[in-house]
Amino acid sequence: MELSKQYAAELEKRVGGQQRHGNWYFTLEQIKQLPGIIKSFDQIDDLAISPYHITENSIMEAYWCILSIKVVDEVQDKFDVLLSETGKRSLKGLEHHYIEQWDYTYYEILKGDVKGFIDSVSRYIRYMEKREPLLREEYDEPNQLDQGFYYEIW
Repeated sequence: MELSKQYAAELEKRVGGQQRHGNWYFTLEQIKQLPGIIKSFDQIDDLAISPYHITENSIMEAYWCILSIKVVDEVQDKFDVLLSETGKRSLKGLEHHYIEQWDYTYYEILKGDVKGFIDSVSRYIRYMEKREPLLREEYDEPNQLDQGFYYEIW
């Protein structure tokens, strides 16, 4: 089993999670347990955490807020990677909120750097604590009682 799936299984065992639409999802409050789980495993590998707005009838991914951590032999400058991804030559060509978002959601971590990995996950969680209320304003549907943001680990 992939290490990220092992993290998710351990998180589900500790806090429950919710199975919806055939996958396991966790609230941000539950995701806060993840750094401790990673520390207890003392192993790292590529990780992604995708936020979804889920209602009784729909599921919508907030794809621009996906956490992506790549475990690598050599770390590239994250902003050089952003420029490469966008085809831009300078950060001046990008809006500030895109740069900020990239800074909180994209990481390259050296193999074996468990502390750096945990710090990246924790930083993403703090970022999403600020972003999630804004996302709810955008995504929440009137007259829907059972709705909210949930996160999938993969």
